[in-house]
Amino acid sequence: MKVDPEPGGGARVVLTAREVLLLRTALERASFVDTPVQLQGPTLDFAERLLKALPVPPR
Repeated sequence: MKVDPEPGGGARVVLTAREVLLLRTALERASFVDTPVQLQGPTLDFAERLLKALPVPPR
C-alpha cells in the first residue's frame, strides 16, 4: 500500500490486488455500531461509492 498525502488533507492511495480484495471485504462488512448517527448516512454512501469504483478481483 502506498499513501501519498495531498494538500488540503486529502490522500492518494495505491493498493495491490490483494489489498483491494481486503478493502472490499472490510467495506462489505462495515459496522455502524460505533458510528455517530449523523455520520451513518455519509459513511454508508462513501462505502458504496468505493465498492462501485474498486475493481472486482477474479475469484
